[in-house]
Amino acid sequence: MDYLDQALPAPLAAQLAEHLAGCEECRREADEIRQLLTAMRSSAQQQPSPTLRENFNTMLQSELNMETMANLLTTPEKKANPRGKVISFFSSAMGRAAAAVILLGGGIAIGMALKPTPPAPDTAVLVHTLQGEVDNMKKEMKEKELLSGIDDESASERIKAVSYADQMASPDQRVIDALFNSLNNDKNVNVRLAALYSLARFADRHVVRDSLVTSLGIQTEPIIQVVLINLLAEKRERKAIGPIKEIMTNKKTLKEVKDAAQKSLTVL
Repeated sequence: MDYLDQALPAPLAAQLAEHLAGCEECRREADEIRQLLTAMRSSAQQQPSPTLRENFNTMLQSELNMETMANLLTTPEKKANPRGKVISFFSSAMGRAAAAVILLGGGIAIGMALKPTPPAPDTAVLVHTLQGEVDNMKKEMKEKELLSGIDDESASERIKAVSYADQMASPDQRVIDALFNSLNNDKNVNVRLAALYSLARFADRHVVRDSLVTSLGIQTEPIIQVVLINLLAEKRERKAIGPIKEIMTNKKTLKEVKDAAQKSLTVL
């Protein structure tokens, strides 16, 4: 590389040039590298989209907000954030709500401290209630991000939106419906697969399994079919036997899918 960049000392460059003149293999390799370097230098430099930094900053701020919230809830007395980070956190909608909850709790704690015998059991109930309120806010925020991003033009953004369901212990029916809409209708197979993996976490619900059985009857992508078949077989969902048999009798079904279907029928 130094020779091609004309960065070698003259004696060493002359020695290498002499070797290349008599070695066809090394000369061919040098020519290939020279062509590659020429092509790289003549190619227009690609610039990232202006939205790349904006999307990254948004995602980073979201993670910082959630981390700050967790730290404030667990060990507030040990928190020593720079002032800038505190302002950044409390400037968000979730930060303002958390600030209100924390200030309320602080005011109650100060009032109770002025009493000669503060009721300890009530304090525990208060902390539990405040924790529940914060958990609900986090859940609502994730649901909003999922529902707003699931129709984004970018497939990567839709996958990110679908993945928010992985952080929900018990999503409501709107989220489940949105995931099934992506599974059944999204034009990108990777988005559909991501939606299916998210739905698999809630397959213990009867209504989710019933919808998965319905979805199996309309899926044509082999990888989606195989994952669905294996999931329903794992859950011992006998309602899937009919759609699985239809897949096996379909002439357009790939052999690998039929093999997975046959194994699942043995389980069911």
